[in-house]
Amino acid sequence: MFSDIFSSGSIGFIFGTSFFLLIFLGHYWRASSVLFNYWKFNNGIIKYNDVNNPTNVLLMMLLPLSSPLKSFSVNDIQSIIVNGDLKATTTPMAVPFSGYLGLFSGSIAIAKSQNNLDVTLKNGQQITLDYSRDFSYNQKKTIEKLDKFLDSLDSVKVINKANHNVNLGY
Repeated sequence: MFSDIFSSGSIGFIFGTSFFLLIFLGHYWRASSVLFNYWKFNNGIIKYNDVNNPTNVLLMMLLPLSSPLKSFSVNDIQSIIVNGDLKATTTPMAVPFSGYLGLFSGSIAIAKSQNNLDVTLKNGQQITLDYSRDFSYNQKKTIEKLDKFLDSLDSVKVINKANHNVNLGY
């Protein structure tokens, strides 16, 4: 019975395309804003992917190198809130044991360790810089980068809501 349904190339193509679109748009489009949240700090400028805009997320999925980065200066920051649990010492569950688990392992590891910086600019704009993915895969290096970034801020109010001491180092 099923062999008759899939013997036609057009039905197989339609089924395959539908399955691809379901995974691509149903899972990856929603998970990409967490899995591929990207920001970098260099020479007093922070560049980040605006993952709150669905068009940017789709562009990031289709043409990742052409995804536009927004930027702002460190001098524009009014305050930063550090969120998350930085004392987590467990290894993230990111080793795929099956196809199903492999598909969702990145999301599971990041969901277990949600960490971000809530940045408020002087013009009132709120920006969330997520470092959950980096922290899930390399905690020590991520904390070193956060230390370097927060130490470079001179007159910015830093509010510590994370589960750690004020010094972000180990």
